[in-house]
Amino acid sequence: MSFLYELKRRLRQKLPPSLRPKVEEAIYIGLYRLSPARKLNFFNGGYSPAAPHFLNLAPFDREPLQATLYDFVLHEIAEEFEGSRETMLDIGCGLGGGIRVAAERYPNSRITGIDVNKTAVNVCRKRLRDLPDVTLVRGNGRDLPFTEAEFDFIFSVGAASYIGLQPFLVEAARVLKPDGLLTFSVGYTNSSFERQVEIVNEQAPACGLVVEKIVDITKNVFASIDDDIPRRQALINRVPWPFYNYAKDWSDMPGTIRYQEYAEGRRLDYAVVCRKQS
Repeated sequence: MSFLYELKRRLRQKLPPSLRPKVEEAIYIGLYRLSPARKLNFFNGGYSPAAPHFLNLAPFDREPLQATLYDFVLHEIAEEFEGSRETMLDIGCGLGGGIRVAAERYPNSRITGIDVNKTAVNVCRKRLRDLPDVTLVRGNGRDLPFTEAEFDFIFSVGAASYIGLQPFLVEAARVLKPDGLLTFSVGYTNSSFERQVEIVNEQAPACGLVVEKIVDITKNVFASIDDDIPRRQALINRVPWPFYNYAKDWSDMPGTIRYQEYAEGRRLDYAVVCRKQS
């Protein structure tokens, strides 16, 4: 384990739960400025097996597992639920890969992406210039700079893990139109799927959301780590020496704490579909 990763872990243990998401957010912002991953399309984990649709479709063919996770969250688990996709919001849009997935699936939609990271937003603006119906905003998921009931459909991969589930649900529900859909993925350590289902079913109704579906995707996410080892290792080899071991830890490579948590069944990833009450 790297010294920086161990320092972060101990710091998180000493901080009150309300401050932990802010620490994760600060680390996330810093990683963009140091990591060669900012030159890619995604800054999120993956889902295995990769959807055949993305294996030979540029630019997703470079990162098909990551594209598949986004596609699973915004399309596959929500496809059965009726509702408009005219105006869409990606909370925590990162490098913009998820927005491009959404534009591929819903080419007639107007898509907004928001991220707390200035570097990520700047990268998105350059990369997505070919998509005229995309708007990019720098902002925080705990205080979305949008009016109430502005979007028909909201999706997010992993952002709730950094923001915190309760504030994420509150703000997403506020800017979602009545009868609109919210679909997202989130990950936790040392928490069972059954317990997380209870928590979502407790917190969502308080925000005016009806839980439509909750799916355990841990096996698929863990499998994607193994499938993605060669690509991740190539990226890690380009990280500056002081941060090499931290990048290995952060990337969940074999031998790291997070990889071991998955192997021991202590790490959980799941996806949720909610509908805002009319």
